[in-house]
Amino acid sequence: TGALDLLFEQGKRMFDAFQYDQAVPLFDQLIATMATSGQQGREDLLVQTYEMRARARFALGNTTGAEQDFAALLGVRPDFRLGAGISPRVVAILEGVRQLTIGQLVISSTPPGEIQVGDRVFTVPGEAVVIDLVAGTHRLTVDRQGFGPVDQSITITAGAETEVALALERVSATLSIITVPAGVSVVLDGTPRGETPAGSTSIGVSSPLVLTDVPLGQHRLELRRDCYAELSLPMNVTQDIETEPIELMRAVATVRLDSRAADAMVFVDGVSQGPLRERSTLSVCEGRRVIEVRGADGRFVDRRDWRRGATETLQAELKSAFPIVAATGSAAMPVEQLREAVEQALSAAPELLVYAPVQSELEAVLQKNNAPANWLGGRQGGTVGPALPREAVRDLGQRIAADLGAQGLSAVGVGTEPYQAEVLLLASGSGDPDRLVVNTADPASQRRVAEAIGAPLPPIVRPSLELSTVDVAGVSGAVVVRASGAAAAAGYAAGDAIVGLAGQPVVSVADVRAAVAALDASTPVTVDVRNAAGETRAVPTSATMVIDTIPLRDPALLYNRALIELRQRAATATAAADRAATHLNLGVVHLRLGNWDDALAAFGQVQLPEGAGVSAGTVQYLRGLCLESAGRLSEARTAFAAAAEAAEARISTEGPLVAPLARAKLATLR
Repeated sequence: TGALDLLFEQGKRMFDAFQYDQAVPLFDQLIATMATSGQQGREDLLVQTYEMRARARFALGNTTGAEQDFAALLGVRPDFRLGAGISPRVVAILEGVRQLTIGQLVISSTPPGEIQVGDRVFTVPGEAVVIDLVAGTHRLTVDRQGFGPVDQSITITAGAETEVALALERVSATLSIITVPAGVSVVLDGTPRGETPAGSTSIGVSSPLVLTDVPLGQHRLELRRDCYAELSLPMNVTQDIETEPIELMRAVATVRLDSRAADAMVFVDGVSQGPLRERSTLSVCEGRRVIEVRGADGRFVDRRDWRRGATETLQAELKSAFPIVAATGSAAMPVEQLREAVEQALSAAPELLVYAPVQSELEAVLQKNNAPANWLGGRQGGTVGPALPREAVRDLGQRIAADLGAQGLSAVGVGTEPYQAEVLLLASGSGDPDRLVVNTADPASQRRVAEAIGAPLPPIVRPSLELSTVDVAGVSGAVVVRASGAAAAAGYAAGDAIVGLAGQPVVSVADVRAAVAALDASTPVTVDVRNAAGETRAVPTSATMVIDTIPLRDPALLYNRALIELRQRAATATAAADRAATHLNLGVVHLRLGNWDDALAAFGQVQLPEGAGVSAGTVQYLRGLCLESAGRLSEARTAFAAAAEAAEARISTEGPLVAPLARAKLATLR
């Protein structure tokens, strides 16, 4: 390209110096080089070269050569005109050649737009335009969006005009949608066509979303965006349309959260809305929403359909959270339906919340922890149960519960009867879930299960008269079989019958237990006692607060729920007796659930004196059970040996003596 420009400049200098005989050979060389090298995009250079060579040839008296150059020039650019100041004789030669080689196309187009003749594109406005063309046959094409194509031949006659009037047939149109706000999903005749893009200003008006090739005729336009009312509009498309900004109406409800959990976080559909103390009032989008309040000790979940304009206050009471992380459905009850049915069926349960978590959040956590499918709720021998060993269930469950910010996990499966569901409850740190069965269509069944979940733990610190009593046939009152501590010092003896307590008659052991449970340890009480001779005396007695243990095997007790409650008590207990009782029973629960290390750690927090009832011997016996299960037999024998020496220690205040049980264990471990 640089060499061509240099050659042209050399020829032009010769031309401007009137050295035409030297300029013509340079122009000859330039034209020949461009012809053989196929230079594209140098039309202006070629036209200028032909013009200057024609004028140089004319100056040298070569009129025929000048005519040939002007003919070649017009073949490249039919509408070429010489500039001002050129010799009229040269202009006359050019115009003479034009009359012999160039004709005019007089063309109009409805609607206006671009047409193509050969390889040149022309813009045709509303009125007809004249286009200079080389005489001969040309191909005229129009390929315009929204119109049928045009492809025809036209013949141009030198020195004459050829008129063509194009009337394009519209076959489709362009529909440009503008909305307020931007980001609106556009659906045309049931087919999604994209979202309106953000506008260039800050006033909320979108840029146009351009839909091309929309067939002519009637259409249905639907506009959708979260938190806005859906809009459906008829569109009669006969030509290109750009809508005025279409404004969607906000569709939100107002939710107020009333909760004592000031440090909790608020979530809507799994997305954090910030701390509750800052977001106690929310605007939520119309439709089905999941509103959650998540705290360190529990969660509140509300799942419902909201209507725009609604205002409601939710009492956000936090419960220990057990998200459903595994489910086994059926054709009659698919997984999603099962999850929500169980959530609703157990919603009345106090202190514990079984709920279906946001699916995207759950899937992310399960993927992060490489959890196998139905790892917690696979089918095992006809019932729902963990599909992994207990240790694996405990470790995996603990990680997943931590990632979900929950106190435990749950799994659900369809039962053997219609609408029946099996529910597993697994506290974080447990590998052995509790199992419940609920009929999701039976309010009575739901009430029974809710009551079982909410049943209080047996008392672990209770008032006691330090007496053991039994009912004896034919004897009115509760007969003393053992007295210890303050009761022994007060003169109670085996065979005495308690016939009155705190001014109320006693006819059975149940009366004694009910009366003692209501006693205050700081207030003396009078007990009416009848001896074997039938003599009755009043004995001033003070109740003593004693530690008790929950049963190690009780089918009515939900040990996973007990684990959650005892952990919470351990974190807040202040009195020495409360701390000792909580850690002791926490160890019992861990022992029941097979968490040997956790059980031993809990027992290590308990310091009880030697003596009667639940005492140091009780702790040693429980430690022995734990060490035996963990395979640490030497340490187990040491613990059982210590328990065997605790003659008055018992498993619970009303339970069997520890020493015989410990001796039986020692016999099996030899």
